[in-house]
Amino acid sequence: MERPIRTYQVTNPSVLFTPSTRITFRSTRPAGATVTIPVGGRRLEVLLTDVPVYGGMFAAELQVTYL
Repeated sequence: MERPIRTYQVTNPSVLFTPSTRITFRSTRPAGATVTIPVGGRRLEVLLTDVPVYGGMFAAELQVTYL
């Protein structure tokens, strides 16, 4: 069975970008998966959720590791 393609929006991009930055992407991976997406020359890890946000999108949480 094929997984549906969902559209995600990163809910906390201002950690690395300006507050007005909007990051959206599509994925077939299930909620709970961590995926890597390219944004502005960086590779970001985000956690996919099943939490709906506006416009039929789902929330993706930026995973930031501080060393």
